[in-house]
Amino acid sequence: QKDEDGVPVLDLDQLALPGIVEHDVSLTRLDHAQGDNLSKQKELVSQLLDSSSDGGKTISLTDLADLRKRRITKQREDNKEIVYGAGQHRLACGESALLLGVFGDKGESVRVDYARAVFEEERLPVEEGWVKGSPGFRSVGAILKRIQEVVGAF
Repeated sequence: QKDEDGVPVLDLDQLALPGIVEHDVSLTRLDHAQGDNLSKQKELVSQLLDSSSDGGKTISLTDLADLRKRRITKQREDNKEIVYGAGQHRLACGESALLLGVFGDKGESVRVDYARAVFEEERLPVEEGWVKGSPGFRSVGAILKRIQEVVGAF
């Protein structure tokens, strides 16, 4: 895609196309076959924020893995056109790994107020005290591997 001057651009709506970044069983979006897979879903955001097992302070890697398992089971029941194989599972677990790697505490947990800013308010949690770190792909990759181990194969 190009802008009016012929310069190649990426339209963020293109991220909603299946198979690139978009995947079924997102933490906060509908599956492609279910309609609007670009807009956050209030109920799914609430499920994410409520997944904390420590009284609403943080969402741990285990909390995210447990939520991922519940989402997979629910979507397999609700979406008869689900596309969810090994590649989609890796992308889906990567969604959690990025959250933990970018906004979390050494990949172990993320503060609920940070997650609320990111997913409910769709902004960086700077007001809450987050500062940009440099997780790098190696650390996100290591977190991804741990999440996949906890979630298991689907």
